[in-house]
Amino acid sequence: MKTTTQQSKRAGQGTLAFTLIELLMVISIIGIVAGMVVVGIRAASGKRDEAAVKAKLAKLVLAIESYKARHGFYPPDDPTSAKNTPQYNSLAYELSGVRVSAPNLLPEADPTHTLTPAMLASYFNLLGLANAGKNMATPPKYSLNLVGGSGKTADYVLATNGAPGIPAAMFLQVPAEHPDQTVTVNLWRYQVYPANGHNPKSYDLWAELRKGKKVGNSYETNTIGNWK
Repeated sequence: MKTTTQQSKRAGQGTLAFTLIELLMVISIIGIVAGMVVVGIRAASGKRDEAAVKAKLAKLVLAIESYKARHGFYPPDDPTSAKNTPQYNSLAYELSGVRVSAPNLLPEADPTHTLTPAMLASYFNLLGLANAGKNMATPPKYSLNLVGGSGKTADYVLATNGAPGIPAAMFLQVPAEHPDQTVTVNLWRYQVYPANGHNPKSYDLWAELRKGKKVGNSYETNTIGNWK
């Protein structure tokens, strides 16, 4: 009777223990589920970034078209390097409105930050801004609120080109990371009347953001622009 009881206990204990194969199967299932969760989070993050970029794009297009309605032409770009570096453009200044103070142009979005003629030549290869005039009492604003708040149209960043004695200039920033991890700031790209672009009779405005798998230091690129 005693022997039978001990055997029953051992049998019961054996049924509660995991075998090595069962343990490996559980670990594999947990790994698969964790991978699915990570993929889902990345996909949701990508969709969120894409939606934010499209919303900003629509607001910037409205601001650019308002500029065109006032001046009769679209904001100029850098005539010498727009094809190679379309991210370095003067849209932040042209669209936010500027006022003249002595030899300097003061952007209304940030009155403490000055844009000098030397900076214009250094960054944008332009003699001046079309959206500026000495007799301009109230500088125009094209629905481009760079100051902040929930209704702001665009983010901006101060970046330098590294030229000696030339301070940072203001550029429009994309609300998403750039595909190339070596690029610390993702900027809006702009070309006016692009001969080989998508909208040769007007302008191309686009952003590049991360998509898909990583290859080296870069990810696949998802381009969102003002063309179909």
